[in-house]
Amino acid sequence: MSEVQHIFVVDDEADARDMVGDYLRMHGFKVTLCNGGSQLREELRKQTPDLIVLDLNMPEEDGLSITRYLKDQYRIPVIMLTASASTIDRVVGLELGADDYLAKPCELRELLARIRSVLRRLKFSPARVAERRLASIVSFDFVGFSRFIQEDETATLAALDAIFGEIITPSLLQYRGTLFKMLGDGALVEFASVVDSVEWSVWFQTIMAPHPRTVLPFGKIVFRVGIAVGDVVLNQNDRAGEGVTLAVRVQETATPGAVSISDQAYQFVRGRTSVRFNDGGERQLKNIITPMRVWIWAPPGDEGA
Repeated sequence: MSEVQHIFVVDDEADARDMVGDYLRMHGFKVTLCNGGSQLREELRKQTPDLIVLDLNMPEEDGLSITRYLKDQYRIPVIMLTASASTIDRVVGLELGADDYLAKPCELRELLARIRSVLRRLKFSPARVAERRLASIVSFDFVGFSRFIQEDETATLAALDAIFGEIITPSLLQYRGTLFKMLGDGALVEFASVVDSVEWSVWFQTIMAPHPRTVLPFGKIVFRVGIAVGDVVLNQNDRAGEGVTLAVRVQETATPGAVSISDQAYQFVRGRTSVRFNDGGERQLKNIITPMRVWIWAPPGDEGA
């Protein structure tokens, strides 16, 4: 019989903390509730959880400070929660090393799905020592993930497990990619070669379009893909830094089924791959000061994307 997984829920709001804790216990997890950073540190001296659900906005100590502490001192996955009106967004959490991000109030079924996804990621992600380097980062996300989870969580997660286990993981070995972060609705992959990252991304979108694993009774699983080149900092099995931030933002410019790449990435691959990109023009990417030109590959018949 498998060991019960232990989750810390850190939130200064007692009602929200209790609601999340009760829901997770109902789904078979052991749960410890903490009202802030001080109680979290006290509990960490006693035991180490499998994952921490952490509220970003707390009066005693904010979640960003706590996340920095956790990533410096421990190797514990963190899912960050914050009010939807907050100016702090998903990219800030990713840069700090959070493993996933949800806006509050969140759908508890989606939180549960993301927890399970993060807990599964270690079997796909080999541990690495800390270092800094230039890399090509691919960010991809599952379009409409929340709706699929609400329709049928079990079927959606089973389909995602099959896609990662049967398609993504084996193909990354061939293209020399490293899957380092699995989010509930997508993942981040590092490539040493920009050409490899582009050719894998286009291959992935091409093979996913007709693949039977993507078809569920209530809809078809479709991904958006973004690629950027930048400096990344490696810490154990995680990555953070400029390359991660840009990849996430570039991915947001892609239409479902397409691949967007930053202008810098395009300059690296121009003339070195048979993949053809269309000029997507300059885009004002969220939280990026200077507008950036993006280049877009779309599947045949959808070149206007």
